[in-house]
Amino acid sequence: MTNAGAQTPQTTDSRSGKRVLAVVGFLVFVEFSSGFLQGFYLPVINEIKEHLNATDASIAWFITVQSLAAGVCVPVLAKLGDIFGHRRILRIAILAVLVGTALVAFAPNLPLVLFGRVLCGPLAVWLPLELAIVHNQIHGETARRAIGMLISALTIGALIGSLAAGAASALIGSLVVRLAIPVIIVAISAVFVFTLVPESTVRANPRIDWPGFILLAVFMLVLLWGINMLKASPGLGVVLVVVALVLMACFVWFELRADAPAINLRVLFSNRLWPVYATSFLFGIVLFGTQSITTTFLAGKPELAGYGFGLTAGQISLFTGLNTLLGAVGAAVYAFIAQKITLRGVLMTGTGAIAVAQLLLIFGHAAFPVVIVSVALAGLGGGFLLGGLPAATAEVAPADETGIATGIYNSVKTLGGAVAGAIFASVLAAFVIPEAHAASATGYVTVWIICAVATGVCPFILLLLRSSHSRTPVA
Repeated sequence: MTNAGAQTPQTTDSRSGKRVLAVVGFLVFVEFSSGFLQGFYLPVINEIKEHLNATDASIAWFITVQSLAAGVCVPVLAKLGDIFGHRRILRIAILAVLVGTALVAFAPNLPLVLFGRVLCGPLAVWLPLELAIVHNQIHGETARRAIGMLISALTIGALIGSLAAGAASALIGSLVVRLAIPVIIVAISAVFVFTLVPESTVRANPRIDWPGFILLAVFMLVLLWGINMLKASPGLGVVLVVVALVLMACFVWFELRADAPAINLRVLFSNRLWPVYATSFLFGIVLFGTQSITTTFLAGKPELAGYGFGLTAGQISLFTGLNTLLGAVGAAVYAFIAQKITLRGVLMTGTGAIAVAQLLLIFGHAAFPVVIVSVALAGLGGGFLLGGLPAATAEVAPADETGIATGIYNSVKTLGGAVAGAIFASVLAAFVIPEAHAASATGYVTVWIICAVATGVCPFILLLLRSSHSRTPVA
């Protein structure tokens, strides 16, 4: 006689699969929407400038204010998610972005549009909150695969968003109508988050460290503003960075003495997390810092600058698409590879692949096939890291601090890109060919050397990574 209540392995697997679909399926669309927004606006910035009769200097704030707002929002909202529920804060974040995209589409003047971009800042905290929900609901290899799905959706969304902006420009004459497309995408995501996404159940200490949050927000704002100003006004930029460092020292002093700190710095600087954050920062240098570098190098005219291939914007977009698609593939398969070589092995492989890609550019940038291989290798290695780094962060973080842990991962990666932007701009400015109005090949090689060193040291840093006994082992 069989027990009616008994569960066969097939029944358990079926329920597990349905649970994964319920938790992750709709979040995949939400993260696709996040990528879509990030890819959609860049190609139409010039049209927005003309539509609003703005100057080049003023429209530059279109990107800057969103980046500054994101720097402030991510750690604060991620921590509030740990306290009040990650879905609850995700709902607030998605409503803010919905209002922000609506203002960008329909506001009649630049100040309101920029305010809309400020409201889009919480877009950057969607992923950390989603990762916290995933790790609260599912665990182990299944959670790793789910994170890979989210990162792949984000990456593909960015590519499709960019392509959609170009296609819409050709098919739809009204800029306002085109800018309404992101509003519709976010509105659909909001419906999913409000009706179908489950809430996390683990909560952190309900006490809110308001002084710590304020110090953290001001520190991030001043630091990112200072880094952005280093290119336009070096003196002011240096002053702001110094002020930010002072604020950081005050924040560390205060948090180490707080009973319920905004950020548990003792966990942050433990061997469970700091190697991941250090790798994320160094990865951010390459990920964000080389985007425009690769574009200008490929567009360089050999007869004037002595390097490059004179590619058009359309041809360069093929390189961008190759890099992005391989990044999505890397994020999708990293969990399966980790079963064979461990997650730490995947991270070391990813950073090593990017370092090799930079070495190929250093020594073979004159050969077109070598450049193609380098772009492809960097894309695949980057995908391993885009999937593996947040997974490693979520797995080793305390269960009630997953949101803030993954939020900091996101922030340090972005910070690495901001630092790289300032450094690389200075490097290229130091090696200029006046008659070509462009940087020399030496400038590009110097940038690639910096990137090779940055990613080349990551495998040694990752050797120091220790797993938490309460979570799925990293190694």
